[in-house]
Amino acid sequence: MPIEAVTFDFHNTLARCDAWFTLEVRELVPETLCLLAARGLAPDDAALRDRARAAYRELRVGIQESGVERDATACALATLDLVGVVAPREAVVAAVDELMRGTLDEVAPLPGAIGAVRELRRRGIRCGVVSNAIYPPFLDWTLDRFGLGDAFAAVVTSAGTGCYKSQPAIYQEAVRRLGATVAGTVHVGDSYRFDVLGARQAGIRAVWYASTLDAMAQPDNQAAATVADLATLPAVVAALG
Repeated sequence: MPIEAVTFDFHNTLARCDAWFTLEVRELVPETLCLLAARGLAPDDAALRDRARAAYRELRVGIQESGVERDATACALATLDLVGVVAPREAVVAAVDELMRGTLDEVAPLPGAIGAVRELRRRGIRCGVVSNAIYPPFLDWTLDRFGLGDAFAAVVTSAGTGCYKSQPAIYQEAVRRLGATVAGTVHVGDSYRFDVLGARQAGIRAVWYASTLDAMAQPDNQAAATVADLATLPAVVAALG
């Protein structure tokens, strides 16, 4: 069957954005506390920030295990409550936005990513993003910076769907929004657990963005193909079709 749509993971597939990723998975609440303290809305207390870091990490691990997602503001407010900090919601929303924007300047596209997306679009293939992201605007800002703002017909996040990429529903939503079929969709990503196995649970073929050595070392590899260079992706997608 011809390939109708290709979905991409975001972090470490389309974009390298380590500061953003660290914020999302570990530092969001301690950094939020720093901003709140500077505005007189929370104690300036290093021990409190350490407790918040541990509580936030535990919350994120629990979300990963359950597959039930919450967005950045909800995660921050829940963690602040756990460590006994009460802050106005609007102040937390503003702090999260400021922190996320502050990581934007270090974002860079992965080699070959922009060219691969443009070539797929030139061939008439619809493109989307499927990401375990808790702050969706960051993806839009990044894609605009890459000149790809109009290349993706759907940007689907765990925060937006309430589902982590371990759940088929997030992939099914991407297929629906792309107006494609499961059989005609391919997902591309660097995580074997979430991009390959996650897509396969939804019945979608997966292209693993990994080295040949990693692919050979993976027992019972369920990826339809492996690419170590995204510049080769359009040819691989064509072969799968």
